[in-house]
Amino acid sequence: MTAFKKQITIDIPKQKVWDIVSDLGSIYRFYPGVRKSYYTTDLTEGVGAARICELQPVGKILETIKHWKNESGFLLQIDPIEKAPPVKNFTGNFQLRRLDERRTEVSLTINYDMKLGAIGRLLNKLIIRSKMEEGIVGLLEGLKVYSEKGVEVKDDKMLKNLLQTA
Repeated sequence: MTAFKKQITIDIPKQKVWDIVSDLGSIYRFYPGVRKSYYTTDLTEGVGAARICELQPVGKILETIKHWKNESGFLLQIDPIEKAPPVKNFTGNFQLRRLDERRTEVSLTINYDMKLGAIGRLLNKLIIRSKMEEGIVGLLEGLKVYSEKGVEVKDDKMLKNLLQTA
């Protein structure tokens, strides 16, 4: 099992961050790794709500809520659909923590196993884990920019430019 945790402090109140991350169909607005996202269920929040994320530059994953705690966080089961890394038992756990009335800590814990046996473990060591960690940092940085500035983040280049001007 591969596991890692990334976190960031966002300079807006917890409720406002929650309003953004709990709108599952809108992750494309702040995550440069997602080209398009949309609900696949009538549920838009809580256990069972699900979305498709079409990845940059290619690939598609299905994310389904497995645990939901209003205004605090949620656990996603992530299932590759097409042209995604050879992973299984893939989860992402979003957690929000109020630091004070104006600041929120957002953490994202990722867990996954590799398919393909020894080849998968080698791919993970050489490429996949570092790309996953880089992608999660991009997600959190994009969330910070979108939350604080209200600017949609379209790609990595735009995110880097926005972070440099912050």
